[in-house]
Amino acid sequence: MTPKLKIPLIAGAVVGALAIAYTGTSWWAGKETETTLAKQHQLLADLPYFVVKSRDYQRGIFSSYERTTVALSPNLLKPYQLLQLQELGDVKLELTYTQTIKHGPLPLLSKGSPTPLKAAVTTQIDFNPDTQTLLKKIFGDQQALQIENQIAFNDDGVVRIKIPNFTYEETLAKVKSVWQGLDATIAYGGDFNKVDITALAPGLHFEAGTKGTLDVKDFRFEAHNTRGKAGLMLGDGKLTLASATFKRADEAPELDIALEKFSYLVNTNEAGDFLDSSGDINLQALTLNGKHYGPAVLSVAANHLHAPTLAKLSKTIGDIQRKVADPTDQAAKIFSILRKEGLPLLRNDPALLVKKLSIKLPEGEVFLKANLALKGFQDADLDAPIKLLERLQASADLKVPKQVIETYVLWQARGMIAVDTEEGEHPDTADLDNLARNLMESQIRKLTAQNLIKADGDTLSTNAQWNSGQLNVNGSAIPLPWQAAADAAKLVKEAPAKK
Repeated sequence: MTPKLKIPLIAGAVVGALAIAYTGTSWWAGKETETTLAKQHQLLADLPYFVVKSRDYQRGIFSSYERTTVALSPNLLKPYQLLQLQELGDVKLELTYTQTIKHGPLPLLSKGSPTPLKAAVTTQIDFNPDTQTLLKKIFGDQQALQIENQIAFNDDGVVRIKIPNFTYEETLAKVKSVWQGLDATIAYGGDFNKVDITALAPGLHFEAGTKGTLDVKDFRFEAHNTRGKAGLMLGDGKLTLASATFKRADEAPELDIALEKFSYLVNTNEAGDFLDSSGDINLQALTLNGKHYGPAVLSVAANHLHAPTLAKLSKTIGDIQRKVADPTDQAAKIFSILRKEGLPLLRNDPALLVKKLSIKLPEGEVFLKANLALKGFQDADLDAPIKLLERLQASADLKVPKQVIETYVLWQARGMIAVDTEEGEHPDTADLDNLARNLMESQIRKLTAQNLIKADGDTLSTNAQWNSGQLNVNGSAIPLPWQAAADAAKLVKEAPAKK
């Protein structure tokens, strides 16, 4: 055989070998991907919020298909049915989705990407015909919800979620909506012991003729979590919103709300067998009909929580929510589990803190700092309420502008007292206000005289301490009813008998 003939044969053999190798690799990747997706599906099935109605998986050599229907757990709707919310009575919230799975090793090659992956999975939500018609009017030929899951060979993956931007307008109804889209990424470890989330929605503008307008700008969310040794997710998450405004001018009263620079931060850490978790809310400013509020800060924490107990309770309560339909039975079982399995939470000196609550109002600042801790709890204390109270340690510092209390009192008075008289006349609002103010001032003077509150100009404040079963307010001991009764009985017993 001449060299010129050998070259095409060798090239053909190489191509054939590569084709066989690629086909074999793709078949293996498809088999492994089916296992990976089954694991991910099981995570969904284990949640107490959903019921998997059906799942059909068809595996091929180069691609596979999955069709799954899930429904909101009917147990979640039972309490609303008991509250006689008729509109939720027989609603069945179901969702069907179809996944197209392109097997590796190069599933994105047709899109121009040579990234090696075990699989690339695209998900399509199957909306009902009416919803699909509406979405087509809004998004046109774009898919309303775009989801792609890229799975690496080590089972780590990245889910990309996109809601495309659109401009939708109904001229006759004078309705206009401008949505600038949403992009989210979820990067996860193959064992789901690590999850990182980022999401960004640049903005939304909505107007409904003269009824009102809504503008939301720069919504962001970011979270980084890893699983701790007790099985709970640890880490931090942050949500921010640059601004939100709503205006309504066609109805009385007019409404004009503007919110600026809102953020929420949560953090959970693990130290040994215990968790410390904190949350912080910040608001730069809120304007309501020209009246300015803020900045506002709320910082809270829950410390020294027994992590193995929390993990066990989470799983057990999830099982109860999924299996027990009747809300009364569900609540009873959860309470029983908390009393039986939740005791280690109480035994290990947990603490709850309001590290800071500060709200700047036109009338002044509302400020609160408080904490509550349980020290030396014994199981028998649950059956001895007084003993349980003695295990608690608590304190609170509160400052409130007098005008804030006055405003609240006037609202309450107008709601409770302003009723029609028998002659069909309405009481005079000014008289009601004066009566409410006089009652409030009288009560403030009484509480100040008893040293239960302090008045410093236009600010009212109080400091309360609870320790070893003793209440102290502004430096003065305050006997509780059972303590006062016990002291009275003791005095009677010790009093000399009359001759």
